[in-house]
Amino acid sequence: MKNFVVRKKISLKATPEQVWNALTNPEKTKKYFFNCEVFSDWEVGSTILFTGRMFLIRKIELKGQILKFEPNKLLKYTLMNDGADEESGDFSTVTDELTYKDGKTILSITDDVGPAKGAEERYERSLKGWDSILKGLKKVVEAP
Repeated sequence: MKNFVVRKKISLKATPEQVWNALTNPEKTKKYFFNCEVFSDWEVGSTILFTGRMFLIRKIELKGQILKFEPNKLLKYTLMNDGADEESGDFSTVTDELTYKDGKTILSITDDVGPAKGAEERYERSLKGWDSILKGLKKVVEAP
């Protein structure tokens, strides 16, 4: 079976702390992550939940688990794929990695959508989704 992995990278005129805040603050994620707020207690093994309404109509709820958490450096978590349950093992693994160089933060995103049924379609949606998310994130963290 083939694994489908999205890899994206963006340079941001912001400190790692500012970018980290935008990744973990529900008020900020709502501005760029498809109108979703993120909730967690940010401990390894804890639940991470993105919840909101797309176009103020369709309810979105993405649930997963924190795998790694290093403030201002690394956030790795799972998210259950559409229609999956916790026992199915059908989830994506997302890694957000921050590095700082020459006054800019480089955010590298890896989204392994897994090999399960429908992976190719999820991969294509994820490619487009991350482009939109990163464009919005850039506006949020670089705003005066």
